[in-house]
Amino acid sequence: MQLVFLLALVFALLVAIFAVQNAVPVDIRFLGWRFSNVSLVLVILGAAVAGALVVFILGVGREWRRSREIRELRAQNLHLSRQLSQIKAASQEEAKEARETGGKGS
Repeated sequence: MQLVFLLALVFALLVAIFAVQNAVPVDIRFLGWRFSNVSLVLVILGAAVAGALVVFILGVGREWRRSREIRELRAQNLHLSRQLSQIKAASQEEAKEARETGGKGS
């Protein structure tokens, strides 16, 4: 996890350096909107932030699904453990009865 954080930090630093070195004004057209003389720094950093936000949202969704799956597996594990305990108890009871009745002649 620390390696991922370190790589993300290095990437963010590289994006920031690239953005600062390319600070010329540009015109932007996007989905019918038009912005004139916007600093390329803002465009680059805005795109990086938007990308990070998308990754964060997808990561939260993945973690939510994993958490739900873990909760379901724990419930299943508890159910199976209880079943196993019941089977063991029944088996021990049958063995006890077999010993008690097995010693007597038929």
